[in-house]
Amino acid sequence: MIPPRLASGLVVVAVLLGMLLGGLAPAQALAAPARMLLGSEEGFLVFEPERLTITAGERVRFEVGGLGPHNLIVAGHPDWSHEPLSFQVGESWEQTFDSPGRYAIWCEPHRAAGMTGEITVLAAELAP
Repeated sequence: MIPPRLASGLVVVAVLLGMLLGGLAPAQALAAPARMLLGSEEGFLVFEPERLTITAGERVRFEVGGLGPHNLIVAGHPDWSHEPLSFQVGESWEQTFDSPGRYAIWCEPHRAAGMTGEITVLAAELAP
């Protein structure tokens, strides 16, 4: 039997090796995703933050913060959009943005109320 401490170390090594062979740098794959709330705890129909800047290949965790239902539409990218409505505070999903550019986003049910935002995706070589 393998001691638990050694087994957990072997799991970490296996995960890192899999990421390297799959083309992801360990820091990129292990980094916590950026976070964006849909709706505020105070009940405002907003994205928090309204504008988000990330690096190509980075994940964003979208989380219902309040006053749903919400969804996420990314202009020109139905593959990055999350069209189903999310009703429960705390409900979340993650999306990876792999193409540099500036992308308008909105919540379809609340777009007319001003629930819009923007995600800027920087090329990896331009990232700070």
